[in-house]
Amino acid sequence: MVNAILFQFEEYDRKIFWTLIFLGMSALLLYVYFLGISVVAVVAQKVAERELGRMTAQVAVLESQYVRLDGDIDLEFAHESGFVDVVVPQYITTITAGNMLTLGDGVSGRDTAGEAVGN
Repeated sequence: MVNAILFQFEEYDRKIFWTLIFLGMSALLLYVYFLGISVVAVVAQKVAERELGRMTAQVAVLESQYVRLDGDIDLEFAHESGFVDVVVPQYITTITAGNMLTLGDGVSGRDTAGEAVGN
């Protein structure tokens, strides 16, 4: 009877031992896996920060070029480039007359600056 109990205990002991070995190895593998992912994420963040710094510097250069070139554009430069002054402005709308909401006949009697026309 004692031998049967001892044999049964040894059998459970082996199962517990191998289960603990399996769980320990699984925990170790998961630790190495997550550690590797963390290292890759840190390296990717450093690369992204470096790229962001490079792009920020490039944007600053482009903005300074824009400000410098914007100062060179004036009415004389526009005329030299072939642009002409608009004598009578024409306004374009994408709304058809049938879809436009108006009061009365639809003529407001005001120009684009909001002042009365013809006075």
